[in-house]
Amino acid sequence: MTINIIIGKKSFVTKAILNSIKKAEVFSANDFNNETIKKIKSKKRINLIFNNFFPSKLLNDLSYKDYQKFEKLSLETITCLLGKLSPKKINKIIYTSSSAVYRLPENMHNQKKDEINRELYSSFKLTAEKIILNYCTKNNLNYHIFRLFNSFGNPEDPFSFIEKIIKCKKNNKKIKLINNGNSIRDFIHVNDIGKIYSIFLNKKIKNGIFDLGTGNGYLTKDIINYLNFSNSKIIKKNNINEIYNSIADNKNLIEVIKKYKFINLQTYLKKRLNIKNKKIIKPVLKFKNQNRNLSSGVVIYGAGYAGKKIFIELKKINEDILFFVDDKISIQNTNYKGIPIISYENLLEVKKNYNIKRIYLTIPSLDKYSQNRIIRKIKKFFFDVRYLSEKKNLLSDKIDVNDLNINDINDILNRKQINFKKINKLSNKTVLVTGAAGTIGSEICRQLVHHKVKKVIAIDKSEIGIYDLQQKLKKEKINYNLLDINDKTLLEKIIRDEKVQIIFHAAAYKHVNILENNIFSAVKNNIFATHNICDLSKKYSCEMIFISTDKAANPTSILGYTKRFAEKICENFNLSKLIKDKIKIVRFGNVFGSSGSAINNFIDKINNEQPVQITNKKASRYFMTVLEACHLVLQTSSINSNEKIFILNMGKPVNIFSLASNLAKLKIKLNPNYKFKYEEIGLFPGEKLRETLIDKSEKIKKINKEIFAVANKTEIVKNFDHVYKELNFYYSNMKKNELIDCLKKISKQ
Repeated sequence: MTINIIIGKKSFVTKAILNSIKKAEVFSANDFNNETIKKIKSKKRINLIFNNFFPSKLLNDLSYKDYQKFEKLSLETITCLLGKLSPKKINKIIYTSSSAVYRLPENMHNQKKDEINRELYSSFKLTAEKIILNYCTKNNLNYHIFRLFNSFGNPEDPFSFIEKIIKCKKNNKKIKLINNGNSIRDFIHVNDIGKIYSIFLNKKIKNGIFDLGTGNGYLTKDIINYLNFSNSKIIKKNNINEIYNSIADNKNLIEVIKKYKFINLQTYLKKRLNIKNKKIIKPVLKFKNQNRNLSSGVVIYGAGYAGKKIFIELKKINEDILFFVDDKISIQNTNYKGIPIISYENLLEVKKNYNIKRIYLTIPSLDKYSQNRIIRKIKKFFFDVRYLSEKKNLLSDKIDVNDLNINDINDILNRKQINFKKINKLSNKTVLVTGAAGTIGSEICRQLVHHKVKKVIAIDKSEIGIYDLQQKLKKEKINYNLLDINDKTLLEKIIRDEKVQIIFHAAAYKHVNILENNIFSAVKNNIFATHNICDLSKKYSCEMIFISTDKAANPTSILGYTKRFAEKICENFNLSKLIKDKIKIVRFGNVFGSSGSAINNFIDKINNEQPVQITNKKASRYFMTVLEACHLVLQTSSINSNEKIFILNMGKPVNIFSLASNLAKLKIKLNPNYKFKYEEIGLFPGEKLRETLIDKSEKIKKINKEIFAVANKTEIVKNFDHVYKELNFYYSNMKKNELIDCLKKISKQ
């Protein structure tokens, strides 16, 4: 059997509840002690109802001594009891909050003013709400938070406006009218409050925060006029701390209590004061979003399945949803769960009336091109836009690489976005992608489907990588293969059987500091595997695009030497008679946020408020987005040119320290108290202070705005076959120093 436990003996809400549910054990917050806790702990199963709180007017006039007492009677009682009770004992928790949590009306809104004018009472109510909410969410408990509006019906309540004016009327006393009587209030009878609590205690009802009011607003001066205070003096007074319009948004409540009939205010006044006046007090306003004092919240762009799922998640964290936005004309001007669905144009019209904190773009069916087009449109008017990649990213207040859209990144990098073009050459082609599970490879796969290829053959040696790729893309046109490209026999079978026409070779080891201590693995994966691909391209007349790196220009690291050697392999095959001009090399710098990128490390450190590690404050790197880099790689496949080494326009090199600072500025926008800290750790072995995209011996020419080319070479690398055999020999015999010398020999040619 579940026992109802109520904390707050003197509360008028407690008395109202007891009138409806009859059975409950009531404890006073004033004498809350270990004995009280012991009694509550002895119960097997309980409903826990917190009604303990000071009246707002008393609180705002308290001395420090009284303030401590107030704190003990409110927050400490809650935290103490929840800290000592087992969550398994609790069936549900109900907390009595207040409409006072809603801020001042829009026409008075000012950030500093709002902070100044927020009363202690409302601040403590919000704090208590958060405690209850966090506790219940953590322990998976049923909870209901009731924000009570203006009550009446208890003659002993000294803080009820209605009861005050009844007393003044009976005793011919002066009545004070705040805001000159122009305040609009929602009045609810205590018996209705008690009955609603009873409904929620006895039924299984979804968790949530509920406005407890009728949804109708009355002008206070209309009530005074109705009561005819001719014999009493009315004192009119303005108060900037007083909310003008306070009306319950009770649509969630009505869903539960259905056609419940509230006690009529006028009927109650007639009965209490024996009034025979036939004049009617009409509500002047029903609840509407634009009249809510809390006109701050978020917007969900997309009213489909994903948008509705995000709506549920946002409700769980007590987020206020103002609108759904959807481009489908058929559902515009309708609503979902009481939230209006409007067009984007309508949103721009009404945005001046709302404080829109954030927009969630929840259309996962969109490709990245369409997604970024919408994001660019939204960003013109709204700062914080989250898009649906993963739920945790969508709802998080942390900076995440996946949350940064292309405009954010280009702003950080201080570069212009490239123009995206349709690449017709790829249509209806069978394309193979090596390193398909990596940052570059996976994005190439995704874009290839967008360009309507016949089939994508995705190859990677990482099982979890292939699995993740399959989960992310789920495209019928993609054939997923778990394969090490050093297995030439199996690789050949796939190329032959699938009749591959184009190969994008993105597989490589790429981390400078790791490869310095793993030379043999670097040679095997970056050089031998590339030779396999080139040889099979030659045998089956495939076009091939090799993904290189700026580290290959004037190399100083094992990564640079191996990628430079791989470029020479491609050049050599390219000049052979059988494969002539079928291999292209694309060289570019760092991709923003790629796996293992320093950017990810910067963001993790910033999110955890730890010092960011900078190798050297003067270090600079070339950066572009993965979306841009892969699109330009695909573009090179359709370039008809004698040149075969292409260099992407990376813009100006970016100072690493400045990049970290710009990321920190994004964090400061989310958390103004965040302080950016860093430590300089020195360059890694083989790492350059500044990267270059071209070798000292190379000359470049412009293909278009985004792509340059190295002047075509017509001579086969001197003694290449001999050097390649040497490399194989030193690798087989594990001769490290000789292997490095061999790598350096080729890089100088």
